[in-house]
Amino acid sequence: MSRRYGLMGPNTVRIVALVLAVGMAAGMGIPYLVQAGVPVWTAVLLAVAVLAVPIIAMNRDKTRD
Repeated sequence: MSRRYGLMGPNTVRIVALVLAVGMAAGMGIPYLVQAGVPVWTAVLLAVAVLAVPIIAMNRDKTRD
């Protein structure tokens, strides 16, 4: 991968931003999802998966330097 855009290209940044936006909406909407009949473990798993995205990105960034 070239260093033109750094470690994350423009498409990667858009994908990460989309995942984080969906995760924030899911995190704030967990009570409503549970009321709608979504199992609690599914809603919590979605929120944890979204929180893991920036943590994994930071770890990959640190290890590539």
